[in-house]
Amino acid sequence: MSGRESKEMQDSPTALPTPIGVDTMSEPIREGQHLDIADRDVLPFKIVKNLGVGGSAVVEMVQDTIGRQFAHKAFRKYYDQRLDKAKQTFRNEVEILKRLSSHSHIIRVFATYTRGRELGMLLMPVADNGDLAAYLQTILDSGNSPTKEQNIILERSFGCLACGLAFIHKHTIRHKDIKPQNILIHDGRVIYTDFGIALDTSQQDNTTTVGNPETFTKRYCAPEVADWGKRNRKSDVFSLGCVFIEVLAVLEPQIGLGTFKSHPYWKNISGIRDVIHHSSAN
Repeated sequence: MSGRESKEMQDSPTALPTPIGVDTMSEPIREGQHLDIADRDVLPFKIVKNLGVGGSAVVEMVQDTIGRQFAHKAFRKYYDQRLDKAKQTFRNEVEILKRLSSHSHIIRVFATYTRGRELGMLLMPVADNGDLAAYLQTILDSGNSPTKEQNIILERSFGCLACGLAFIHKHTIRHKDIKPQNILIHDGRVIYTDFGIALDTSQQDNTTTVGNPETFTKRYCAPEVADWGKRNRKSDVFSLGCVFIEVLAVLEPQIGLGTFKSHPYWKNISGIRDVIHHSSAN
């Protein structure tokens, strides 16, 4: 297979993207497949457009040899100790996504590959409306109220996201970075994505962790995360509540919740509570 050997994804990927071309091979990628690709071989898909860049990975829309489109999450090159950490993060995200793949509000991993020091995964679906943060900002920038379609999507998002998080927690997993940027909108559905720092606690007695969290998003994190205190699934619930505040601020701008967006929500709990209580009373 021209330097490529395929096996099932259950075999943990061991390696880390460079310029991508279209593989001359016509054999389509199979779901659940892990590809070991020789260093000089081109990957079996082409880039359509860039979708975003994070601290450790780039995400692109790609198309394979038979026209299917995927979100390609490619981990950048790492060296020495950082490579081992990147491998661990990669495996962790893949295994967690495989466990959660049956839920309609969670991104699905289709296939993975290694090529030299590259690590990559193909995810589905490619969101047709981007992430929730951009979706909300587009509505705000328009200066108009949400359209009927936007209103329906946002109103449904409360129940859908709550249901998705309950499913995640039922599987003893903590997402640990719930925020609008990590929620996609596709075909009218909200979808959790980016499980890169998620924690699988199935082999532990409980979901609680302590100490210095390696990474978190200050605006949406729970107070105990910011304070390096004991953290568990409730921390995810707090972060989801912050997302709900931003959705509600767009749906009901007269309430005044949008004024809290520029600061970490955990610093404004009493103020947010007062605004909501005042709105309910009226």
